[in-house]
Amino acid sequence: MSTQQLVHTDESVEERNKRTIRAVFDTFVNKGDFSIVDEIYSPDMVDHQALPGAPEGLEGVRYTIAGLREGFPDLHVTIEDMSAHADHVVIHNTWRGTHLGEFLGMAPTGRPIEFKGVVVWRLLDNGLIAERWGIGVDSNMLSELGMRRLAPASRGAARAGARREAKPASVVVPVGEGGAARWKAVEAELTGTRLRAYEASRRRAGIVHESVAVQHSQSGDVVVLRVEARDPAVAARRLNDSKDPFDVWLRAAALEAFGADPWAVLATEQRAEQGLVWSSVNSELVRD
Repeated sequence: MSTQQLVHTDESVEERNKRTIRAVFDTFVNKGDFSIVDEIYSPDMVDHQALPGAPEGLEGVRYTIAGLREGFPDLHVTIEDMSAHADHVVIHNTWRGTHLGEFLGMAPTGRPIEFKGVVVWRLLDNGLIAERWGIGVDSNMLSELGMRRLAPASRGAARAGARREAKPASVVVPVGEGGAARWKAVEAELTGTRLRAYEASRRRAGIVHESVAVQHSQSGDVVVLRVEARDPAVAARRLNDSKDPFDVWLRAAALEAFGADPWAVLATEQRAEQGLVWSSVNSELVRD
């Protein structure tokens, strides 16, 4: 019986979608069972971070995973956290493997890799996967292979140590018309004149890493807020309750851009789940 033929009468749409995404990793990515592709993906699936050269649709899905498994035959992805928001599912995962095969034209190095990333999925009403976005997955993998450095090597260990002690939290909020363009203007200030105030704000809240990314999909834009902190719920409440001028400004700017304050939503949901990325260890802003 195929995945789509299974009957779960008491299962919510969110739980059904989460079950489908688990199958992506448990069956497809980790075990290399390509037969599941036709069962869980829409024929016109769009992967926004497919491997270079991947064709469109289901063949592109197969191409990407085949390329990854060729480069890393022991590839294993662990889902650390998962949440469902209407037709979207957000996961935090850890990727592990050994570079034993050619990957993106790079000869095997035998180097073990381990890195974290965020993946956002959109599913259709029929439960099939329609779109996928990888946030930090490709750049972190390349960094592990030495193909791209996101931070000076001397600071890499410190950043990794700080983030190992943190827990992730994410929310997905719909974005109104014109919101993406308005947020670009906010980003420009956060990476420019307001950078130091932004850094100080996140340190006060206890956040060691944060990302805000607007994702474009056929059903409309959404913003994905991801926070890493020792206690994400406490950090979100600190930001939500803060009277600091910068925090007040950023909440208002987000409300104007998105029609909602994602930090307030996170504080309300109190749950653990890139665009603009900030890390408190190296004080760098990175766009992936």
